[in-house]
Amino acid sequence: MDFWQSLFPKTNSPNDWQEWLQKYMQQSFENQQNPNDPPLQPSAPQSSYTLFESFHYLFIHISIKNYSLNEIKVHHSLTQVLVHIPGEPVIKITLPEPISRKGATAEAKDGTLEIRLPKIAHQFEMELPIDSID
Repeated sequence: MDFWQSLFPKTNSPNDWQEWLQKYMQQSFENQQNPNDPPLQPSAPQSSYTLFESFHYLFIHISIKNYSLNEIKVHHSLTQVLVHIPGEPVIKITLPEPISRKGATAEAKDGTLEIRLPKIAHQFEMELPIDSID
């Protein structure tokens, strides 16, 4: 077994990776903590979400079983999604790539909120001229 295989879990499941990363980060913070300090407690329960992507869209699934759709608010920028659920901390999701300003949708079915965000089809690149300062 090589060095890198000993550090990371052998799985392709995003949920397994997320669990491993959370455990790793928790252990890291516990190791840095002063022994006289009280143990770290999470400030609020973590809302679970799943982010996955297709060729043209990013999808986010969030469990909303105990909430009315009228209470939930979803906002997005080009790189982040914010989900506001009353009585819960704001869910901040950093997106893996920029999304289009238009065309986003949110639907709910069977206690799951699905947010569909269109990816930017083409990212524009411009060359900047360089002026000489004399």
